[in-house]
Amino acid sequence: MFSIKKSLIGLLALMGTTIISAEEQQIAFISDVHFHDVYGDFKGDFEGLKSEKTGKYATIRTMDSQMNSTRLFNENYFAFIAVLDDLVKKDIKYIVLPGDFSDDGQEVHIEGLKKIMDDYANKYGLKFYITFGNHDPVMPMTINNGKINYLGTNGKEQAIFSKGSKIKEKDGVNPIIFSEIVKEQGYEDIIKQINSFGLVPEKEDLYWETPFSKYSYNQYTFKKGLEASSSRNRKYSISYEGSGDKLGNKKFEIIDGSYLVEPTKGLWLLAIDSNVYVPTEDGKEFTPASNAGYNKVLTHKKHLINWVKKVAKEAEEKGKTLVTFSHYPMIDFYNGSSEEVESIFGKGKFELRRVPTDEVAKTFADAGIKLHFGGHMHFNDTGVKKNENGNFLVNVQVPSIAAYVPAYKLLSINNKKGEATIETVRIDEVPRFNELFEHYEKEYVQLKKSGAKNIWNKDILKSKSYKEFANWHIQELVRLRFLPKDWPEDIKINIIPMSGKDIFNLLAVGNEKNAKEILEKNGVTLINLEKWNGTDLITDLYRFRNAGNLALNDVSDERLKGYTAIYELSLNNKIEENEVVSRVKTLFSILNKFINDYPDTNFVIDLKSGNLNVIK
Repeated sequence: MFSIKKSLIGLLALMGTTIISAEEQQIAFISDVHFHDVYGDFKGDFEGLKSEKTGKYATIRTMDSQMNSTRLFNENYFAFIAVLDDLVKKDIKYIVLPGDFSDDGQEVHIEGLKKIMDDYANKYGLKFYITFGNHDPVMPMTINNGKINYLGTNGKEQAIFSKGSKIKEKDGVNPIIFSEIVKEQGYEDIIKQINSFGLVPEKEDLYWETPFSKYSYNQYTFKKGLEASSSRNRKYSISYEGSGDKLGNKKFEIIDGSYLVEPTKGLWLLAIDSNVYVPTEDGKEFTPASNAGYNKVLTHKKHLINWVKKVAKEAEEKGKTLVTFSHYPMIDFYNGSSEEVESIFGKGKFELRRVPTDEVAKTFADAGIKLHFGGHMHFNDTGVKKNENGNFLVNVQVPSIAAYVPAYKLLSINNKKGEATIETVRIDEVPRFNELFEHYEKEYVQLKKSGAKNIWNKDILKSKSYKEFANWHIQELVRLRFLPKDWPEDIKINIIPMSGKDIFNLLAVGNEKNAKEILEKNGVTLINLEKWNGTDLITDLYRFRNAGNLALNDVSDERLKGYTAIYELSLNNKIEENEVVSRVKTLFSILNKFINDYPDTNFVIDLKSGNLNVIK
């Protein structure tokens, strides 16, 4: 059932209180930063837009592109800085970025990201550890590309591409600018440019290795670690058919960015590069890694499984605390609703291609991984897998700071108690988040002038906080993209126009007595239900899918009680032949599962049993 009590959990995160005692060592996880340098140095190729307030030149993407994307491109720049400032105040030194630290691996934006991270490392002693996501790199090798939707002069779109890109001039926008620093870099160039943050060993590290290292723990030296970190020494073979015993004749050598590091005595951070770029059958191209995830790791990156087993076994033997992170989830993030989701959207739709199979969770639980932090989905979620042999895996999905609800995770492990404490911190207040709004004003004027359809709502520029801005983002994303492009026509025609009252009455046919009792039990009236419609329902469905219990702060108790009443009524509705009724029942079943699952905000994990307990 829908639980109003869970709203207390979300409020704890809102208050920004650190639950864990100051004596305990903590690790922060900031996922899917999608860093875009809004004041990037384009080496003279693109000056940017001069601010009338600050005099700075902004190199940003359009608001239109943001409102049609699952991530923000610009304001997350300020959010990243705000999170780092918060971690400095909390005296947290270890910071993990589980992939998509950049937004397509362009030199100009990685340069800006590295500058900020180096600055905080030098000033405050922060230690950063990153792993790769599908946006860094987009392809295993560097490719020519760019973006069509930078914001240029006169509020118009500005395309910026590297030479050799397949791009043509378009009417009504500014002429194309060519710049080599927007190439989408591959592994070798990204590692070379960053050259730190866990990807290569530091002198003070106690240990560092890759899946291909030839030395043991006792044999380790910094010199050996540096040699092992070289791109030429961290490659694996892959083919269209698979890897290992399934390797075909047309094989390719690709860099694997995985590593294990011991930054301080007793702590092992295991970074798994779970990107899999499967070659096409003709061997001429690679498929993107975005939908591959761990399903393809099992078949096309098999060496990682044996390596993870070895690391987990050694960690236990040596008494090390093992913390594992990667970009992709290891456990189904749809809380058992995948079949219902497929019945609404179709096979592979609504991110179903990204759902890991149960075999993934079983394999890594048996490999010895008990706690894993993933990103990619921009979801706040927790999954648990317990195998019959007693092995278990807890998968913590870290929200993106560039999407709804922006937040990061804090981990503290108490080895004496055998417990891991997870705290989720919302990013509600971000200094300077509205610094770029003056440029969007001009974009909006141009869009209206050009007669563009489906323009973003200008009221977003009235946002008083980053929290409000992110909430606008999910609303506009649903209105401009998700509803028009992803939802079946019958739902758009039959359910979207309905009010909550209409939906309740539809389910109450032939069951009026029970319907009245459900309303009374939940403290709901038909007047309450009339206040929201199908669009509100769908928007809230995305809220809870993305944010879990963090979304409780943005959905009123009154509406949540209404959802509860309708869900309970749907369980008593036995009408099978009515397609609209069937669709409504499925939607509310999915919504119920998105809201009610394992704790996803503030909780404690028993590392001996895999049991979770909410922090109240």
